[in-house]
Amino acid sequence: MKRLTYLLLIFIAMTSCSAIYEYEGDCDPKYRIVFKYDYNMKYADAFANEVTSVSLYAFDANGRLVFQKSDQGSQLGSGDYAMEVEMEPGTYDLVAWCGLEDGKSFSVPLIQRGVTSKSDLTCRTIGKNMWGTTYVDYQLKPLYHGAAESVEFPDEEGVHTVTIPLVKNTNSIRIVLMHVSGKKVNPDNFTYHITADNGLLNWNNEIVPNNPVDYEAYFTATGEEVLSKADSVPTAGAAAIAEFAVSRLMASGDVRLTVCNTKGNPVLSIPVIDFLLLVKSNYNQAMTSQEYLDRQDEYQFTFFLQDKKPGGGTDPGGTTDPDDPDDPDDPDDPDDPDDPDDPDEEYVWMDAYIYIGAWKVVLSNTTL
Repeated sequence: MKRLTYLLLIFIAMTSCSAIYEYEGDCDPKYRIVFKYDYNMKYADAFANEVTSVSLYAFDANGRLVFQKSDQGSQLGSGDYAMEVEMEPGTYDLVAWCGLEDGKSFSVPLIQRGVTSKSDLTCRTIGKNMWGTTYVDYQLKPLYHGAAESVEFPDEEGVHTVTIPLVKNTNSIRIVLMHVSGKKVNPDNFTYHITADNGLLNWNNEIVPNNPVDYEAYFTATGEEVLSKADSVPTAGAAAIAEFAVSRLMASGDVRLTVCNTKGNPVLSIPVIDFLLLVKSNYNQAMTSQEYLDRQDEYQFTFFLQDKKPGGGTDPGGTTDPDDPDDPDDPDDPDDPDDPDDPDEEYVWMDAYIYIGAWKVVLSNTTL
């Protein structure tokens, strides 16, 4: 009887693996990677709706690349996507860059297993490089980063799942210029730039210094062109609009928005990070400044302009010119006193609104 029981136990041990994992064909452990993007202001996983490609890199204890795999397409939007990875049991550092598929917005260096180290796995913003500065005048594709260190891949039967949380690096910034008198503002009468030292990110998503980027507005329009006829409002239709796409914003970064007229004279110049953090406390006072900048990804500034007087003062209504009392509206063009296409007209900004989510901050012109 004991011998029969012993043989039965051996038979169960030999057949249990194939019975449970018959669909996999063997008793080797299986590993899968799940990606999650809930590091946003809604605290909801938006991976399936937003992320279009993933590239995973695995490094051993010596920091050398041992595995790499990429996926893209509709499978990522299925809601139950998981990347199957064939790796030996062990402990690894995992890095993910998501959004590299078109190779037009961001790039990583060529890699080689057993040679490439974590420090080699940088991500660079693509643009025109001139005199050490990268110029970007197009809409960047959304970029996401994820990392998990010292992840154990156990040498045990079964399917083992590892989750990598993602952070969105790219941000959308919209600028709206409006004249206090309500007259039209021509977007072509200005140049728009955001400068930042964020052109290169290392493997753990930190900025590598001395890689400056000059972001130019990739889209400009009038309010009339943006608004539909049903939504059109005369004041809004008279506005000038410019949109930017920029890479990761750091709380300690020196990021500056500058709008100049056609003469190259600044109409406004502000420190972007200081302005963006003005509404952080309205969401969550316990949230760090960096967490807020990483979770938020859309911002809007509205600036109210007024005419600059010849002597250096301002003319809020744009109707006072002591040099021409007979035609105060426009001495150079009496037939069109509110001509928005005059490239020589000079403005200064008086007030600004910052819209972030449902919050609005009202500012007056300062020496910022």
